Parts: sequence; structure tokens; C-alpha cells
Amino acid sequence: MSDIDAVAAGFLAAQLANEPYAAPSISAVLNIEDAHAVQRAFNSLRRSIDRLAGYKSAANAEALQRALGLSGPITGALFANGERAAGSRIRRDAYRTLLIETELGFRAARRINAPVKSIAELRAATTTCTPMIELADPGFGRTRMTGSDLIAANAASAGFIGGRAVSVGEIDVNEVRVHLRRDGETLHTARSGDLMNDQWQALMWLVNRIIELGYVIEAGHLLMTGALGAAHPGEPGKYTADFSALGVIGFEVV
Repeated sequence: MSDIDAVAAGFLAAQLANEPYAAPSISAVLNIEDAHAVQRAFNSLRRSIDRLAGYKSAANAEALQRALGLSGPITGALFANGERAAGSRIRRDAYRTLLIETELGFRAARRINAPVKSIAELRAATTTCTPMIELADPGFGRTRMTGSDLIAANAASAGFIGGRAVSVGEIDVNEVRVHLRRDGETLHTARSGDLMNDQWQALMWLVNRIIELGYVIEAGHLLMTGALGAAHPGEPGKYTADFSALGVIGFEVV
């Protein structure tokens, strides 16, 4: 693919105008390597106007991977301007295709620029665990997208809401029970340890994949391990996400 910079510039222009992205796969062959090159160029442009806040895992569910033609999860970057406070009113029209997800987030205790070799090493490099709402937005509108398109467009990264951070030594990160409700109706229930069979394994996969892609994780970066339960269309209503021992996050979509 010869026009990586042009595709990245088009993504940024569409994002700033809150207009749908043009799916690169419609007009060109977009392999995984091209997709990562576009994401790198896109996020480099974004870093000129926003601060990198961390990284995320996406498409963890095998059914979604099959539908998108992916062989495993993917990653994207998180940016500071996407952060919203608990209790916020989220405008649905500020997104192209708003999706609501429940996740866990971890904070890096130190700079990580080499692969993590064990869970013990990973725990020592992590400070806190935080309940999270991801405000995801694939960005393609009604256009059909492939897994490569999704990677190129930064894995639907758009925004996030964090709850109360707890030291990783004070909680079993695999036994967090999650209940997401909208206007009192239960949308899903989930258990944190069901993600990749272990939150620590999910986090180690994310950290090592980010390093493999040539990035560096800085102290304080937020690392979101992936959706617990389904992703739900951001329909208007009052949402509560109960993360058991980690507390409740409330917000409203209008």
C-alpha cells in the first residue's frame, strides 16, 4: 500500500470533522502490516494535537475475530482528550458509532521497553487496577469494515471513563463481577477472569504486543485489557456499571 500517509491524514480529518472514515480496504489491498503502518501514522498525527494516555486491547472475542478475519486480538492507543469523568453526560452525536464496553484498566508503574517475561515481573510493573467504561467508536459508519480497517483506524479507540483505582495487591483482578445496566435494565453480566482466562495473561499479552510493535509504555500509562461482556450500542439512557469490589461507574448518554 503506497498511500499510508494519505490514508492517515484522511482519518484525522474525518475524526476532527466527526465524519465517517473511508475504509481503506474498499479501494486497496490492506494487509496487517499496512494496517499497522496506517495506525502508526494516524496516531503520530494525533500526538501532535493530543497526549498519548496509554494503550488498549480490542477484538478479544473469538466470534468477532472470525467475523473480521483476524487471527487474534488487536491493539490501539488511548488519548487524553477522550477521557470523561464518572457521572458525565455523553453526547451520542459526538461519535460516529458509539459503543459502550466494560473493562479493567491497569497503570504502569515504570517505563516498559522490553518484553515482560513473567506474571511476577508484570505485577511489579503495575500499580493499580481501575474499573473502566470504554466509549468505543469504529468510525466507519455504515460502511463494511475488515479487521485490517479496524486496526488502521486505531482499533475503535475514542474515549473512556475511569472509576476508583485500587492497588493490585488489594484485589483479585480475576474475581471482579460486572453488571452493566441502562435505565435499570441489565445489558450484561461478566466475570473479569473470563477474559483470555486470566486478567494477568491478558495484560501481559497487551504489554508484550505493544513492545513487539515497537512502542514504549511509560510510567503512568493506562492499559485496558479488553471488553468484559458484549459491546452495546450507545443508546440514550442512564447507565450504571457495577464492578463489585471496585465500585460503580454511572454516566448518561444523551
